Amino acid sequence: MPRNPLLSEEVAKEHFNHLAHTEPNEGNSPDWKPPHRVRYSKKTSAQAEEMKPDVIIVGSGLGSLTTGSLLAQRGWKVLILEQHDQAGGCLHTFEEKGYEFDVGLHYIGGMVGSRWSSLRKMYDAVTGGRVEWCKLDDPYDSAVCTGEYEDPADSIHFYGDYGRTERELKAKLTPEEAKQVSSFFGSLNFTVVRMAGWLVAKCMPIWLRRTVGRVIELPSAGVLNVTTADYMKNTLNITSSKVHGILTYLFGDYGLMPSVSSWAVHAVVFNHWRGGGFYPYGGSSALAMGACEVIRQNGGLILVNSRVKRIVVENGKAVGVQMEKDGKVFRAKRIVSDVGARNTFLRLLEPEDIVKVDKSFISELKQDEQGNLDNKAGMAPSCALLNLFIGLDAPAEALGVPATNAWVVPGWDHEKNLEKFWADDAAELPVAFIGSNSAKDFSYEKRFGKNRGSIMVLAPVEYKWFKKWEANRVHARGDDYDTLKAHWEEKLLKKLFQVYPKVKGHITYKDLGTPLSNNYYLGVNHGEVYGLTHSLDRCWKHRDVLSVHTDIPGLYLTGQDLMTAGVSAALMAGVMTVGAISKPVLASHIHNLI
Repeated sequence: MPRNPLLSEEVAKEHFNHLAHTEPNEGNSPDWKPPHRVRYSKKTSAQAEEMKPDVIIVGSGLGSLTTGSLLAQRGWKVLILEQHDQAGGCLHTFEEKGYEFDVGLHYIGGMVGSRWSSLRKMYDAVTGGRVEWCKLDDPYDSAVCTGEYEDPADSIHFYGDYGRTERELKAKLTPEEAKQVSSFFGSLNFTVVRMAGWLVAKCMPIWLRRTVGRVIELPSAGVLNVTTADYMKNTLNITSSKVHGILTYLFGDYGLMPSVSSWAVHAVVFNHWRGGGFYPYGGSSALAMGACEVIRQNGGLILVNSRVKRIVVENGKAVGVQMEKDGKVFRAKRIVSDVGARNTFLRLLEPEDIVKVDKSFISELKQDEQGNLDNKAGMAPSCALLNLFIGLDAPAEALGVPATNAWVVPGWDHEKNLEKFWADDAAELPVAFIGSNSAKDFSYEKRFGKNRGSIMVLAPVEYKWFKKWEANRVHARGDDYDTLKAHWEEKLLKKLFQVYPKVKGHITYKDLGTPLSNNYYLGVNHGEVYGLTHSLDRCWKHRDVLSVHTDIPGLYLTGQDLMTAGVSAALMAGVMTVGAISKPVLASHIHNLI
């Protein structure tokens, strides 16, 4: 059964009144402080020390907030430390010039519009049950191949009803290609079921994982250790390059080419949208604020601007964290890292602390620090993206931009498109994602007015094209950097106008975020947005290391490196981490999670 909301109507109203959260809005409590913006200071650090936390969590993505919320609700003293100025990780939103933009959550599947959905129950259990969901238009996605369709309306549409998607797609293909489409859709649920053993093994203690876990994982082997391209060709008999290109249109959702990505990742991401797409009412920050408030109400503490220098390891066991700002050490019996495997093992731990960690894993983490999207190194950083934020003087819908995401490609051969682009950045963008959070969020007009709209355009780039400026301060990288940004801004705008020509002439604000912006705001090193690349090595070869329990007693992992790309994957990773830390706590939440 759906759980009763944890947050009262009064508390929820206070939160939603502050969703445009740069300044308190008129009429709200003057002493109200957003729970996801409590800064690290002498006062709050003293509170953290006095509380004597049971668990310290580094980073505040949804994996962290899930772990903290579920533990705090059962009496655990939780301390969460975030290097940025607001908690939430990829749930982060920002307001500029009277517009709000999201940065990491663009839509959610899993049928969260229904309170009976298991995924919706998980979100409610973590965030207090007050966050509502807006349904995207149907289709929720459109694959726009500019090399084939002059009119975007003739593009390939993906509906929440996969039966309809399959029928409409087949109508545009030959009979032989139609059979291949059926083979693909018929494989999705089967693949997801086969991943169950892999997930269970990730929660096991090390000794059990390397014995019993090997048996449990056997059904997962055939879908996790094979590439998307090979599985589609050799198992599903998809030989049409057009069908292959159409059915891998959303490879940008996990950021790796079909020729090197794990098939299971592609299948679970694709299957996630069965039932359609949804967006949090009030924007993605509503989820972060809800989770932080639940933690606060249960005696926990979330501190921002609190960068951790290192995880303290004594006698081979993780026992605390040291702060970068003042060197203060906070101690706890359990330390959880939600900052990714690369940051955890290479930045927060000393070389002598990781001697028991698989040496080949550590070696591969250190390989090729450029973070190229086309890199096949197993533990390379995932792709880097450009983010163009656009403010409009009219609602997006009035300018022909629906609550539907457009995936724009020049042709169906994604590998060829990418290869051309990596060889020459003057080539056409290999893929662009266009979406409007103002069109998706039913509260946007109430919060920002009738004549406002916002759009985001995303596209992949090579990190090395920006690397020379990585040591410079934000907003102080010089004229050459501004010229480079203008070049990319023009390319992204060209793609936007190609798909939505009515937008031209209505742009009142625009700003480009580069991979260096990701470094600053997400605490990454190569502009990566999905953690580790979703290769076979990440998903299968090194699955033992990328599990909840680490080889360092007292240290646990959570977040998307534990699972796969995406906010909902991070949510599930948090649930898994809770189960590894305390089975009684997880058991006490089961009735609210499934």
